[in-house]
Amino acid sequence: MDDATGRPVKLDVSDVCIGYRDRRSGSFFAAVQDLGFQIHENEFIAIVGPSGCGKTTFLSAVAGLLPIAHGTLELNGAPITGPAEDRSLVFQQASLFPWRTVAANIAYGLEAQRRLDAAGRQRVADLIELVGLAGKEGKYPRELSGGMSQRVNLARALATDPDLLLLDEPFAALDAQTREVMQEELTRIWQADEAGAGKTALFITHDVPEAVFLADRVLVFSASPGRLVESVPIDLPRPRNRDVKRSPEFMDQTEYLLDLVMRQSGLRQEVES
Repeated sequence: MDDATGRPVKLDVSDVCIGYRDRRSGSFFAAVQDLGFQIHENEFIAIVGPSGCGKTTFLSAVAGLLPIAHGTLELNGAPITGPAEDRSLVFQQASLFPWRTVAANIAYGLEAQRRLDAAGRQRVADLIELVGLAGKEGKYPRELSGGMSQRVNLARALATDPDLLLLDEPFAALDAQTREVMQEELTRIWQADEAGAGKTALFITHDVPEAVFLADRVLVFSASPGRLVESVPIDLPRPRNRDVKRSPEFMDQTEYLLDLVMRQSGLRQEVES
């Protein structure tokens, strides 16, 4: 399905509400409400907003882990009704199987899909090389640093060649220096992987500079219940490296988005009052 611009629409979000019902009172509480936007094929989208604005709730619904209360949520023109092989989710914690090696963790999804043939094994080998873990194939998670573990986590998500890559604050648990490195690694991998190059990605973060560095477009959510406040295109050329963070364009867009998020959280009003 194409939109008015002629670009293929990957994810279509229309009047979506997601929430939960209190077991005692029976009252419904919305986590996100009246969401409506489209994500195009090959776009890297980041979502930012105040804490508790429903970013992760929305991502969970896209992953098929939570139902929507009303509205429509479609991937490739078909309603999302549950988890499926066309989506891969990268969590904040690497959540690797401790009894599996690096190679075996990356291969897990291919095994589950009965695709670990010669081509599948080559795909695992290529991803190990791509994420910079050549020579670590036989290591176990306990032998890896946090950054290495997240590289394995990312490679595992890419192994099955999903239509949509979902990333829920994947670098939040890392120290600042490792986080900087992993931001560069993610954009390099996303741009370089033959199967994943330009793959549609939805990235949740609290870190506005991280969102600006990684994304083609940043969606800003309001305070709870989360609504779309603004969709901000990021006009920075690719490929990107750490030098772009020193550019006036990067600083201007980061400042604009930080101000927007602070206004949604109420912090800007407190500073100005």
